Amino acid sequence: MRIGVLTAVFTILPWHVFAAEGCFGNGTPLFHCTVKGGAKAVDVCLQSDVLIYRFGAPRGAAELLLAKRVENVRMQPWNGVGRSIWEELIVDNSGYSYNISYSIDRMIEDGADDHVAVPLGDVIIAKGAKILNVLKCDSGSVAVADFYPLFEAKEASGQCWSHGNSRWERC
Repeated sequence: MRIGVLTAVFTILPWHVFAAEGCFGNGTPLFHCTVKGGAKAVDVCLQSDVLIYRFGAPRGAAELLLAKRVENVRMQPWNGVGRSIWEELIVDNSGYSYNISYSIDRMIEDGADDHVAVPLGDVIIAKGAKILNVLKCDSGSVAVADFYPLFEAKEASGQCWSHGNSRWERC
């Protein structure tokens, strides 16, 4: 079901939107959206075993660029239950955390335009337990939203998701 919904969502989008700004070379785009009316972009990319988080002007230099090995990125994979497909990942940097998440409603309402699920996304920036800012993705701007390649990279690094404990552990 997950693959079917993601395929349906992304087949209606123009191909150029998949070229996430945060990807260098042959990186795999995991997330892209714009915020603040398109003035800024959020991109997450997987480059081999390194996750890259980029925030800044869509066509300019990054205001923030973080690179973390996949084993140092926190990720909550979709549990396979519920109305929405959702995932989140958290990149930590010097006491700050950047929580990137997306959701896709699997229950498209009758009468909805073209019966297409529109992905939603946001970034929560925190210092410790204090939330500093919540950046909601502009409506319709989530062009890439799939953290499964990160899941696979974490497994390849020797981590296994424990459903019972809801956390990553050494295999």
